[in-house]
Amino acid sequence: MNRFDRNERLFGREGQEKLRRTHIAVPGCGGLGEYVAQQLALLGVGELTLIDDEDLSRSNLNRYPLARHEDPIPGTAKVDIVARAVSAIDPDIKINKVRKGLRSIAAFKALHRANLIIGCFDNDGARLVLTEFALAYRKDYFDLASDISAEGSLRYGGRILFTGAEYGCPICFGEIDLAQARIDLESDASRRDRERIYGINKSALDEGGPSVVSINGVVASLAVTEVMVYVTGLRIPKRLIFYRGNQGIVTVSKDEPTPRCYFCEVIKRAGANANVERYLLEDETVSPEIA
Repeated sequence: MNRFDRNERLFGREGQEKLRRTHIAVPGCGGLGEYVAQQLALLGVGELTLIDDEDLSRSNLNRYPLARHEDPIPGTAKVDIVARAVSAIDPDIKINKVRKGLRSIAAFKALHRANLIIGCFDNDGARLVLTEFALAYRKDYFDLASDISAEGSLRYGGRILFTGAEYGCPICFGEIDLAQARIDLESDASRRDRERIYGINKSALDEGGPSVVSINGVVASLAVTEVMVYVTGLRIPKRLIFYRGNQGIVTVSKDEPTPRCYFCEVIKRAGANANVERYLLEDETVSPEIA
């Protein structure tokens, strides 16, 4: 009996071979991304590209099951932690580590090589860059988010949004705040100017809001299931799934995307003409392979 026998009882040997031929990029190796990569390894995906420039921090330890007690803090890269776990599960998986931020040439090159992208960032700026990249270069893209909000009544959960061949993206479904994305992507000089004029947003001074391991795990598992059914051909993925943890339910959105979305109509399939490379940081030089 081979190690994937129980997988194949669900989606067949052909489905397993499709997974083995798939190259998936996971930009963002935090609380969501580590779970995603771990489960993709167990499914038997053939190649994983891990993109993240951060080291493990003490505030991560409540939701980072792949970390070890003896991992130095700081000094242990998240991509190294995830790669270590993937290799321990299946040493035959090809792993590409990109210890750079999303807005780097190395990250863009890595995304170009992947068949499918699973975005696991927690800010709208990164989500906007990935959305434009996926639309412009015809990449299947799953955008993940987990959230805990104490404004009004306590709410916690997350969502998975699939952008593929059909019309619809995180922007026209209202899942990206473009104003916040612009703030996330502004230069240091622009940020200083804005803070001088409008003051500093106090919420940006802490290390982030609440985040709990089990909520991340549920969102990641729902997403990997959608990736699995898509790659193996069991069914097409749902476009938008919500996990509402405070209610104990998972729902599939029946909403339709906003018509005449600029990103779906202009950016989609535009390739280099979309100029997604404008998001590269100022110290990055655009190479001929990207331009």
